[in-house]
Amino acid sequence: MPRLSSRQARTREVLKTFLDHHTARLKRLLRRKNNRQRAFAQAGVPLEGGELMDTLADAASITMAPISTASSSISFDSDSLTSESTTGDNWSDLLGSDWRSSSSSSLSSTSSSSSEDDSDSMPDLYPAGYPDSDDDDDSSDSDSTSDSGDDADDEEDWDPEVAAQDLGSVRPNYPLKWVRHNLEDMYDQRYEMPRNAFPRGPAFLRHVLGTMKDSRPDLFRQELRVSPRTFDRLVTKLSDDPVFANDSNHAQMPVEDQVAIALFRFGHSGNAAGLQKVANWAGVGKGTIGLVTRRVMTAILRPSFMTEFVRMPTVAEKEKAKAWVGSHSCKAWRNGWCMVDGTLVALFDRPFWFGESYFDRKCNYSLNIQIVSLPNLRIIDFGYGYTGSTHDSTAWQGTRMAQEHGTLLEHGEFIWADSAYTLEKWMVSPYKKPYSLEPGNEEFNNHVSMVRIRSEHAIGFLKGRFQSLKGLRISIKDDKTHQFATYWVAACVAVHSFAMHCEDEERGPEEDEDAVMADPFIGEGLSSDSEGDADQVGTAGVSDGGNTEHVDDAKSWV
Repeated sequence: MPRLSSRQARTREVLKTFLDHHTARLKRLLRRKNNRQRAFAQAGVPLEGGELMDTLADAASITMAPISTASSSISFDSDSLTSESTTGDNWSDLLGSDWRSSSSSSLSSTSSSSSEDDSDSMPDLYPAGYPDSDDDDDSSDSDSTSDSGDDADDEEDWDPEVAAQDLGSVRPNYPLKWVRHNLEDMYDQRYEMPRNAFPRGPAFLRHVLGTMKDSRPDLFRQELRVSPRTFDRLVTKLSDDPVFANDSNHAQMPVEDQVAIALFRFGHSGNAAGLQKVANWAGVGKGTIGLVTRRVMTAILRPSFMTEFVRMPTVAEKEKAKAWVGSHSCKAWRNGWCMVDGTLVALFDRPFWFGESYFDRKCNYSLNIQIVSLPNLRIIDFGYGYTGSTHDSTAWQGTRMAQEHGTLLEHGEFIWADSAYTLEKWMVSPYKKPYSLEPGNEEFNNHVSMVRIRSEHAIGFLKGRFQSLKGLRISIKDDKTHQFATYWVAACVAVHSFAMHCEDEERGPEEDEDAVMADPFIGEGLSSDSEGDADQVGTAGVSDGGNTEHVDDAKSWV
């Protein structure tokens, strides 16, 4: 049931007040007229022009004059205005589509001609012949007679339409003018509250793009989570997208500013990611923040961008991955060149849309994301769109790697996974308890962990760079907002892959591939804030689906 705005609530109160007054008014006048007619009948005085009023049928409500609309004539009653079933009523239908155009001067006039002129722009809210005074109208002629009965019967059994037609001449309708004045005042302005300009302070965005970018690239990277060179390349890559072009006389803000705002939102969580905080940081309105973010996400999620930077490895990249696995475990395992793991993207609030399905094993509301990565932490495939209650083995089936493993994996190649995944010929996972307690199996699990630890680092790198994935500030109310949340995650993965590609080129081929492990974002992503565990990059254990797999030599990961 939609919630009424304050203006709609006040409109209902005004109309309800008018109808209450109208109901009581007709009952009083009808009772007085019936009393007079009984007195004449008992005195034997004949009444000219008709019979006494008959006892009227039961009427549960007051029916107002029908309102003509473009499609039909609609009648409304007082009970419908007070019942819960009318909370979503369109008051413009009740009052007429053009009632707002009626002038205040015409409403304030008390002449009968003014009332006739207003009837075109505002429908009658009262039955014909509605009087406005409690005084008796002796000059009114009656064409009906009344049966004998007490006042209680007259008050219970009455029809307002018949009564209104039977009341004779009318005087100016001041209650109706009060209703119309109130409605006109409420809808005279578009906004209910005064719209005062909010003075904004200086935007820190200008300082980031103008000063930090050139003089302090380290601080620039902390603000926007990418290096200045990567930022420039990203702006160049996205600037030609049609989403940043329009035919309006008011041009959009520069693409550089829009990308910076989106990256700032991607890279911050908690209070720092609040809409007003980001608006103050950028020096724009809160509505502009949401619009800019959607534009940048639209450009990032184009298939041309996604397929270029989130892709399967080349033959040379696959061979490097195999060499790393062989050097960090044993040569027989070198065909396991990629690994998969799931992670939970926590939501800051319980979703309104099927909220229970988002409740995960860590007692949070979250989304389940599957990450397929290489030993150098590059993400080559990912699965998204699943709620936190979805098991990893189920969410894994939605990835391209799981669906096309027959073509993506050559003969003898396999994928490393943790114990949450189903064991396959092409997927190797550690032994589960109680088999993991056996001496030989425990040693096997330790060596598997030396390889598979890189999947944890890949997820930590992603969440460390874009910390909005630690607490996604998106309120999921329906399928569209759920889709937007998953698109947010996909955009973060795409930009992260783009940044890793650019940073690898910045480091140059002479540096070791393990140099990426020195990035501080990995430590930030593996902190206790992200997964609820106390595992850091330099510890001797790593979180694995709620279990801790110990590694004999922590330095061997790095």
